[in-house]
Amino acid sequence: MTEVSSAIKPTPATTVRKGPRGEVRIFATWCKGCHICVEFCPTNVLAMHPNGNHPIVAAAEKCTACHFCDTHCPDLAISVKKIE
Repeated sequence: MTEVSSAIKPTPATTVRKGPRGEVRIFATWCKGCHICVEFCPTNVLAMHPNGNHPIVAAAEKCTACHFCDTHCPDLAISVKKIE
């Protein structure tokens, strides 16, 4: 491990939820609350947190791992991993 890489500390995911086809990670500290991910999700997996600051995974079982949410997120605050 180099000196530079050892200094980088990953930001913990606020939300990690697995459905049958995808795993969704939301990094709330990176999110500016623009709602783009919620609007683009075709299966309504995401909803805004009651405080309105960041999304939450409301229905992980509906996730198809289409990547619409993470592709459109301007802050890279969402990561979707397809489950094979």
